[in-house]
Amino acid sequence: MTQHKLQGIQRYYTRTIQGEHANTYYIEPRETCPMYILNSDDRFVVLAFDRDDNYIVVDDKRYYLNKYNSVKATDKIQQRVAVVDLDELQKSKAYPYSSKFSHRYTSSFKSFDELRHLAMKQYESNGVPFVKQVAVYNEETATCSYIYEPSFANATDPVTAA
Repeated sequence: MTQHKLQGIQRYYTRTIQGEHANTYYIEPRETCPMYILNSDDRFVVLAFDRDDNYIVVDDKRYYLNKYNSVKATDKIQQRVAVVDLDELQKSKAYPYSSKFSHRYTSSFKSFDELRHLAMKQYESNGVPFVKQVAVYNEETATCSYIYEPSFANATDPVTAA
């Protein structure tokens, strides 16, 4: 797919597969990502969200994560992770939110300012944020678990999700 056909976050981020089973990969900036985008300190943020939601809550409104505003990690576990383009998310249609629909990993923020502040904190650690998803196969139980290694965390402090 050529660069001009891509839309939203797809223009800037890609999933780079590592390993033979395609379940270990980086969600990272494309090689063709313009420098001015890479220098945006408040545009991209790594967020966790609940698989049953597929949205995040901002100012009591649901914003659904889609291919234009986010690149998501595996859907095989309850706590999912995505790199989110806040500019694209803010342009998305918002829907009313009620806390009675809240799940264990529902992500909620007071405002887009709070999200942009979080994006800046992530950027300060290591530049534009990215995340590595590592699949860990357990031979005894024949199950796969996942570890997320965000670019802004210490290497000794991965986020583990089973």
